[in-house]
Amino acid sequence: MSRYCQVCRSLSSWSQRRLLGQAASSIKVSSSLHRGISVMDIMPAVNTSIHISSLCRQRRTLSSSGQQTTSKLNIKGNVVQPISEAQRRAAQLELDRMNESTSRLLHMTDVPVSDSIVNETRVALNYWSRRWYMHFHPGFGRAAKGSQLSLQALRQWDKHDNTDNNMIDVGSLTATTEPQNEEITTNNEQLQQGGGDHGARQAERLLDWSIENKLIPHGIFDLSKEGSYIKSADQHLASSPNLTCANIVQTYLLPCEFGGFGGSNDSYGFRNDATLSKHFIANASYVRALADATRVMKKMKQLHSTNPDQLFPDTLSIVTELNVWSKRAILLSEIQSKDSVAGSNVGSNSSNLLELLKTLEQDDEDSISVGYDNKYTLQGCLDHMEIILAEAENRYTSTNDDRIRPSVDWYNHVIGAWARSDLGDAMKKTKQFLYGMEKYAETEVGVDSSTDSDIRRCWAKPNTITYNGVLFSLARDQGRGRAKVAQEMLNSMKERYQQTKDESIRPDDVSYGTVLHALAQAGMAQEAESILDSLEDDYNAFIDQSESDEQSLMSESVVESVVVPGLTIYNSVLNAWANSFQRNAAERSESLLNRMKVLHQTGRNSGVDPDMISLSTVMKCHSQSKSKEGTERAEELLNQAIAMYHQGNWKVKPDSIMFNCALLGWASISGVEGQDQGGMAAERAELLLHKMKCLREDSSLDIHQDTQSFNIVLDCWAKSMNPSASERALKLLREVPNPDECSYNSVLHAMTKQTTGTEMVTSAEALFEEMKGLKEKKHLSISEITFHVMMNVYGKSRNVDGATRAEALLRSMQSDGLSLNATSYNICIDAYARRGDSKKAKSLLDELIAISEVHTECRPTIHSFAAVVNALAKSEAEDSVDQAQMIVRNVEELDYVSPNSVLYNSLIDCITKNGGLNAPSQSEDVLAKMRQMHHEGHSDVRPNPYAYSMVLTCCARSQDKGAAERADRILMNMEQMYEEGHSDVIANDRCYSAVITAWARNGSVKAVQRSLDLLDRMEHNLKEDKPHGRPNAHCYNACIHAVAKSDLSGSQKARKCQEILQRMIDQKEKGFHESAPTLVTYSTILNACAYANGDRNDKKEAFNLAKSCFQALLESKDMKPCPSCYTNFFLVISRLLKPGEVRDMLAEATYKEASADGGKIDRQVLKNFRNASPVIANKLLSDEEKLSARNTLQPMMQYT
Repeated sequence: MSRYCQVCRSLSSWSQRRLLGQAASSIKVSSSLHRGISVMDIMPAVNTSIHISSLCRQRRTLSSSGQQTTSKLNIKGNVVQPISEAQRRAAQLELDRMNESTSRLLHMTDVPVSDSIVNETRVALNYWSRRWYMHFHPGFGRAAKGSQLSLQALRQWDKHDNTDNNMIDVGSLTATTEPQNEEITTNNEQLQQGGGDHGARQAERLLDWSIENKLIPHGIFDLSKEGSYIKSADQHLASSPNLTCANIVQTYLLPCEFGGFGGSNDSYGFRNDATLSKHFIANASYVRALADATRVMKKMKQLHSTNPDQLFPDTLSIVTELNVWSKRAILLSEIQSKDSVAGSNVGSNSSNLLELLKTLEQDDEDSISVGYDNKYTLQGCLDHMEIILAEAENRYTSTNDDRIRPSVDWYNHVIGAWARSDLGDAMKKTKQFLYGMEKYAETEVGVDSSTDSDIRRCWAKPNTITYNGVLFSLARDQGRGRAKVAQEMLNSMKERYQQTKDESIRPDDVSYGTVLHALAQAGMAQEAESILDSLEDDYNAFIDQSESDEQSLMSESVVESVVVPGLTIYNSVLNAWANSFQRNAAERSESLLNRMKVLHQTGRNSGVDPDMISLSTVMKCHSQSKSKEGTERAEELLNQAIAMYHQGNWKVKPDSIMFNCALLGWASISGVEGQDQGGMAAERAELLLHKMKCLREDSSLDIHQDTQSFNIVLDCWAKSMNPSASERALKLLREVPNPDECSYNSVLHAMTKQTTGTEMVTSAEALFEEMKGLKEKKHLSISEITFHVMMNVYGKSRNVDGATRAEALLRSMQSDGLSLNATSYNICIDAYARRGDSKKAKSLLDELIAISEVHTECRPTIHSFAAVVNALAKSEAEDSVDQAQMIVRNVEELDYVSPNSVLYNSLIDCITKNGGLNAPSQSEDVLAKMRQMHHEGHSDVRPNPYAYSMVLTCCARSQDKGAAERADRILMNMEQMYEEGHSDVIANDRCYSAVITAWARNGSVKAVQRSLDLLDRMEHNLKEDKPHGRPNAHCYNACIHAVAKSDLSGSQKARKCQEILQRMIDQKEKGFHESAPTLVTYSTILNACAYANGDRNDKKEAFNLAKSCFQALLESKDMKPCPSCYTNFFLVISRLLKPGEVRDMLAEATYKEASADGGKIDRQVLKNFRNASPVIANKLLSDEEKLSARNTLQPMMQYT
């Protein structure tokens, strides 16, 4: 994993994690009886959009009382079920009466079996297992605030009624949205009366009391005497004797169903309008709930054995049993994946949770299955669920007893458990069940599994929840292929519903949300927005019809076909754009954000007011644009969120994730040429980090600078070109509250860019030793990544022994318990390549190849071979070209690695530097081969501008007389190919410069003119804004060099050089600073003037130009003469001036200027000084006195 990926690792799925918990504050709990569980109870729902049918339905059956009430449709789209004070008082009166009755029963001894005792027990059991739940359970929350889930009640879940368990819950349920005071206020009086599972515990106490006093045979489970509260076609399920035990289990399991109930129709005739929170949290509350439910399930199964006439296995008991096992499978799945998946939602240590479950069940070893040894493994749970299912199916087929007719919920539980697992065959299993249920729907018989391995024989038709389970399994895979399959399944559901009008398989909000989640993970933004557009069209058509016809709200045929696109659906589409990485992702996401604002403000869809997730996702899109403008826009959105929150909009409360999104924008442009001017990106990122620190003082925001925030800023400094980046990074590291491996690695990476090699290596070694010390104290882990970064420090340093020390680290990795891989060897090979040690680089490659024969994961990569070829290019060995060509041929024959442009570019580089007379033709042959391979379909082999420029450089360095013509032809071909549509073939400035250099070395009569023609074309490219090479100082200097090497007379050379110099000055004044004259420009002109030939006037004109250029250097504020300038000016003096007083005086003044100007005197300067004026040279060089004549050159320049 790259260092940048390590920095962003915990943010790779940031928006998905934020979407997990969004449902918590907007759940709507059905007013139906708390009954059999569906797959959506145990799998995350991706969407909390409210079904329009629940918004518009005017009549709703209340299973708790059998009466009907009216639901109102408010503007926000929430279901409001008003509860009058009379109803509250009646519920409280009934609670008091049941408390009194239950207390009296439980304190009875020598219980007489009478009809009155049986009836009183039956009524109390019915109340505590069903009616109490409807009025006082904090998870249901209806008495507190309508039908919405009470988050505060859930947070206080374990603060009440824990005496029976004699334990403290260490888990926590974290809210991801800010509660509104009026809506979320929980009735404290109710909480004082009982905790979340108070009713279930009372019911279980009554159940144990009834068993102990032998009341079971006398009909306490005979619900026919009480009457059914379930309005269902399957009335035998409504009067199932297992219903009491099933409801107790369900109430106990509510902590496992944090977000509510299932999101679709079920087979029992009532509807669940809410969806389970996607933010699954496995903690001690979950474990305790599972243990409690398991205990009651065991009692139910024991009653089947001891009282078969009263209680017997039926459809509902199998649903209950599979429900408990599915919750166990989910818990074990989370525990199993915690250590292998970053960012797992397991709230406590996984081993502690498993030990807690074993501890709670150790007093009841037969609580699940006597002798079943795999109950604490995920695979064991799933296998046992299928055993339960198969035994129940066999019992039905052998007896044909409708009381145990297979239910769709049986299969949905199994599908849901498989869908939540990370096992490799999970997708296969879920599809087998789905296909089997579809076949049963078609034939009412099903297909035998033995005839088709892709189908499992089932005895129930699929419903929406079935499809949602398979969709969820598809959505767990982030690949585009699975997302497309999910989209196709959704379309199939819609088509099947349109054909059959079967409401049980109509796609609901969970179906759409799950598919959108899959598309978002795959980055398929166009497809996701297309689904959103379709939902909006249907919703708008319904709203338009309802506005024109008031009675349309009563039309179930219209209502049942419309889904309201809620906030999470819009956020999923925003997330799809964020993951698409398309160029227009920021613009499209911002457009969708504005659409959401308009829909909310106009009341058209007021439930889609953007929240913190919406803004964070759009910020992420802008941050990923890798532009300064996009990053600044992300920070602007952050500032808007802060302002809106202070104005009272708690939905956009900024948090550390939002800040990290803005920080990532600066990290994405840090060190990027053209975006990060002067290293300002890291500065801006650190300012934003400081802003987080300032806002931390605002207690309402509760923003903390976590390690991740610091790591992003450290990453900015690591990539920054700021000279002080390593010092700033090291200083920031000392401020990190809990630095991790990534923090240190970023600082080490910053040190690799430090220019002073020895100092950089010393600082890095000290930091590496500090990490080792922390590792010994178990405060820090050190992985292969740290060793790789440190090896890069050695490899990229200027130390002669840098490669050797990098290899020493390579050898020490295994002793530290770390595994070697291709990256480890590649860094060492590259280190030797930088030093031109091709033999050592080749030996490491051979060693890696030998290791890969045993360990295939260590196979060399294409970079391994390219690095060795690069080492050969720098080695200057006689046979380097032959060795490089042999390596390339070997790569072409290997089956585990494919050649790419980097490999062939390195080969061309080797030919250019070490080739002989045939180098131009050899390099051009490699270029032709690259074009041919790309034409044949090798997408990784594409001649790029660098390859062309190296071939042209090879021509420029060649002594072949036809090299200039060859280079000119290649350049013309490049421009022609671009005109023909090859947009990647661009003749950049390096290509033009190489051709001009080739002509300069040609020495022919037309060399100067061809060079000037090329310069004209470059200036034309600049003027017409063409993509090809534009003039820069190097190109102009190459033209001056061509003039200097030509046979022109002195005056002609002087005029040509002066014209070129003036063109450079003109381009600079126009704003193209890359064309500004450099020291090389003036030094080349001085050299050209020095070798001017011709008569006296020619030499005089050349000298005047040289003098003016040298004087311009002396007067310049931007640059001062370099040793090369002094060398060439002494050459001008010696070749163009006659020996005498003037020549001696000018030579003396020039020498004194060089001495006073920072001691810019080298051997060549001294040599040319002696040649210009031997007498003065002997005089000055033998004088030990300090030379202080600093300003004597200017008057002499005027005199001459």
